[in-house]
Amino acid sequence: MVALLIVFTCTSTSQASDVFKSFQQLKSRYKEDVDFCIGSINRDSSTLVMAIHGGSIEIGTSQIARSVAKILQCDLYLFEGIRDCNNNLLHITSTNFNEPRAHKLVNKSDLTLSIHGCRGTDEVTYIGGLDSKTGKKITKHLQAAGFKVKDAPTRLSGQQVDNICNQNSTNKGVQLELTYAMRQLLLYGSEADQLFENYTEALAAAME
Repeated sequence: MVALLIVFTCTSTSQASDVFKSFQQLKSRYKEDVDFCIGSINRDSSTLVMAIHGGSIEIGTSQIARSVAKILQCDLYLFEGIRDCNNNLLHITSTNFNEPRAHKLVNKSDLTLSIHGCRGTDEVTYIGGLDSKTGKKITKHLQAAGFKVKDAPTRLSGQQVDNICNQNSTNKGVQLELTYAMRQLLLYGSEADQLFENYTEALAAAME
C-alpha cells in the first residue's frame, strides 16, 4: 500500500495535451516492459473490459477492469504506465489509441466497457460512450449499490465514432470516467475493500 501511495502522488491527475498521437509514436520513444506494459486475456468472450490508461497513468483503472473481467470471465485488455514518475506522458487519447492487441480484442467484441480516470473532487462516475442501453444499466446498478453517477460532460462523453470503445462489432461501447476522488474512495478509503467489491460487482451485474 505504501508503494501505491508514492506512485499516486507522483502521477498527474490532469488531462493535459497528449505528447503522442498514436501508439507507434509512443513506442518509438518508450520501451515495453520498461516504461509501459500491455496485458491481454482472450477468453473467447464477446465481452471486453479494458483500461487503456492503466497502471500509473490513471490510477485504479487497471484494478477495476481486471476485477470486472474476472467476475465476468470475459476478455481483458490493459495498457499500463510503469514509469517511476510522469506516467501521464504515456496517455494516448481514446480516439487515437491504436495499439494492435487492443484493436484485435475490441473488433471481435459485441459488448465493450472502457474504464478511465479523470480529475474531480466529487466522488462520481461519469457514464459515456455510444452504447446508451448498457450505460443506463450500469447507471441503475451503480446507483442501487449506493454510488453517485452522472452523464459524462461533453469532453468526457466518449461518443466519437473513432473512440476505441466504439470500435467493436456493434460500433458502440461504454466509457466510464471515475473522478480522482472516486478512485481514492475505492482504493484508499476507510471501507475501500468493501466499496471496491460492491462497485465492481455492480458493474459486472450490469454487463451480464
